[in-house]
Amino acid sequence: MPLGQIFLTLFLALQSLHLGLSMELTIIIWAGIGLSVLGSLRLVQVERPTWGLSFVLLATGGFLGSQVLEDWAIEGSWAQTNGLGAGLVLSLLTYQLWLFASGELKEERVKRNTYFALERNSQTILVLGLLLMLLIAPPAQTVVQFFGVPVALTTIAAILLASLTLMADRCGDRLLSRLALLLPLFLVAPLLGLLLSIGQGPVISALGDIFPRGDNFTPTGFSPRQQLRASAFLQPSNRAVMRATSDSQPNQYLAGNRLVVLDDDLVWQPVERPLSALTLLDADIDTTGDLRYAMDNHQYRDNLPPQRIDIQSLTSTNFIFMSPNTSHLIGRFEALTRNAADIWSPVYDRGADRRWKIETGNDSVPDVFSEDNLQLPGFWDAELQRRSEEFIASDEQQTVYNVLDHFIARSYSLETNFDSDKPFHDFFINDRPAYCFWFATGATLALRANNIPARIVGGYVIHERISPQMWLVRQRDAHSWVEWQDTEGYWHTIDPTPPSIAGFFGGYESSQFSILYHRLAGQWQKLIDAVLADVLLANIVRYGGVLILLFLFVREYRRIRERRDRVDSRTLRWQKVWQRFLDAANLPANESWTASSYADNLPEQWPSTRVEATKKFLQDYALQRFSQDDELAIEEVEDSLEECLNVLAK
Repeated sequence: MPLGQIFLTLFLALQSLHLGLSMELTIIIWAGIGLSVLGSLRLVQVERPTWGLSFVLLATGGFLGSQVLEDWAIEGSWAQTNGLGAGLVLSLLTYQLWLFASGELKEERVKRNTYFALERNSQTILVLGLLLMLLIAPPAQTVVQFFGVPVALTTIAAILLASLTLMADRCGDRLLSRLALLLPLFLVAPLLGLLLSIGQGPVISALGDIFPRGDNFTPTGFSPRQQLRASAFLQPSNRAVMRATSDSQPNQYLAGNRLVVLDDDLVWQPVERPLSALTLLDADIDTTGDLRYAMDNHQYRDNLPPQRIDIQSLTSTNFIFMSPNTSHLIGRFEALTRNAADIWSPVYDRGADRRWKIETGNDSVPDVFSEDNLQLPGFWDAELQRRSEEFIASDEQQTVYNVLDHFIARSYSLETNFDSDKPFHDFFINDRPAYCFWFATGATLALRANNIPARIVGGYVIHERISPQMWLVRQRDAHSWVEWQDTEGYWHTIDPTPPSIAGFFGGYESSQFSILYHRLAGQWQKLIDAVLADVLLANIVRYGGVLILLFLFVREYRRIRERRDRVDSRTLRWQKVWQRFLDAANLPANESWTASSYADNLPEQWPSTRVEATKKFLQDYALQRFSQDDELAIEEVEDSLEECLNVLAK
């Protein structure tokens, strides 16, 4: 077996290991390695996949990934949270294994010289394999620290094996000397790994949510406990976290939790209270058959018409986000719990979509007053109090306006550089630029200092519309704002973050590929919902889809197999014609000669009649061998051969 074939086998086995560990499915590892070894032996002839077969393979992978893999994979794994993407990736791996097995048979390969350029199948395998290895973050088990730099062993090994595959059969016995050229690659492996991890981020973000995000990327998005740090620089991510669907413009804010206590380490904490839960006994049955839970709604009655928003989470977390004036939460979960971070989380069935509906309404009631909402942190001093009293007005409402006007007139920036000893003093008194967490904290504490109950709210803002009824929420949209309580007990929402935050969003625009992906995914989800509404129809579509794909696959494969058989039979017929000629003319078989070469090198002692008859046959053979009308061409050449044989027999 040529060395290139061995290295390509190892490359496919390594890719199977990488994907199997990434999806936490050992069956992918063993199946991929086994098929790689069997494909390298090529004991039987396998047809090369056509474009039609490739499309059916990808469609089957996506279908089975979304319908089967999400239920079968380990809870919380990439394959379980994104079955569609995982199915497509496995289809690409299967396509590579198929290409690998569709090369030359063992006996054909032995006849061939080993010093040859890499065949097309191998080139395709290397390109697709390297793309998958680079786009899918390396599993934690394969990452080691090398001089303090994380190095992905599978990724580096894949690059080395690809290089060896390209070199092996072309270098022959000089391979060992050429391997010295790869030594610098070993030496710069840590730097190469770092560059790859940096380059993965923007590429994966541009592709949307087809590929998983590795642990080496900066975590952004909603934080259960918001923490303010001096000299912080946040690198936002375009990673989508939710899709929201509504017939009208939804509320701009989606609240995740409400935090009350700010400690001396500048970390917001929820108020201490017992954990709470809602069960089936607390729910009503919605018209769609979902469970409908009543939520505490203490927002000020704004007399806006009721609204229903359908939200689908695109992450593996169980956090629920609701509009501030949500009156009911609807979904297919049998219980809701509120944890110590004041976050509502549903109990989903395994493999179920993380989806919920929120209903807004005006059936709110006043909330009780709590001293916790007036509590100031331990670092609060007379200087901060004096600055806060500058906002006081003749009435409570105007005081709120003064606080709001002050903060929205300041400058927004993700990069902060505060005094390390007194960061909040530096921000609050010296009007330093900051991001939303700081502005929300400053406004909350300024209101409390003027005896107005207030609390900080963490969640997301909705602003990216991708279709008339669909909005997309990304990690970069994580936000903090403020709620204050009036004398009647109702809560009001204000956002003290400066409008210049709009410039930040402009710097992190979504790619057209990502928008198109989520638009299609949203429409696909609507179609799936309509189908799943009827159990019988859902089963018909699920199993019928598999049968249709299987039928298309078998039909296409049989078609190319029959075409190959026809081509093989004609090729054999042409070979018999040529062999009959060589035997009758007693000429040597030279695989490098064409018919014209034979015509120019006929024996000099032959009589002219024999030469003329032979040249006429060779001319007819050269003209007709690759004719479009293959059947008629071979018949004409066979007739020409009979005439030639009659002359040669004399």
